[in-house]
Amino acid sequence: MTRPPTAGRRPPTAGPVRRGTIWAGGLVLAGAALTGCARDADRLDMDTPGRTLPVPATAAATEVSLGTTARGPALVDGAGHSLYLFEKDGANASTCEGDCLDMWPAVTTLEPPKAGLGVRAELLGSFTREDGGKQVSYAGHPLYRFVKDVSPGDAIGHDLADHGAEWYLVASSGERIPS
Repeated sequence: MTRPPTAGRRPPTAGPVRRGTIWAGGLVLAGAALTGCARDADRLDMDTPGRTLPVPATAAATEVSLGTTARGPALVDGAGHSLYLFEKDGANASTCEGDCLDMWPAVTTLEPPKAGLGVRAELLGSFTREDGGKQVSYAGHPLYRFVKDVSPGDAIGHDLADHGAEWYLVASSGERIPS
């Protein structure tokens, strides 16, 4: 019995090409796993509603200045993001914890905050939170960002009732900006 000429044999290029393809595919999968396709449980992301990456305290002083927002002039951070006060807070005392901080991250600093353009340095300060972090305050109001303000100047959190009280942008006088 004679066998067909290719039975039991591979074409001359099939072996190396197939092995090379499998090897390259394995590298792609390994690379994807190493570069972050797997989720890190310690890091939150913007794809989950109400969740964001924590805003870390910076080694340099946090800067607060008067900037342009969708609601007019108001306090902003060094990146131009709107800053808010929470009416439930006391003077240099935050009541925002847990889920509240997930939506309204505290503006924190490691060094005394820096007064930028339009901000009165004598109104700018910081205090130690119950969790041990240093939160920036203005005229005694603890300052926060809002996670739904994505771009500099966004003011989606202004005049919003959340976590038991109203949230407002802050004027250079230290007063809340009216609705």
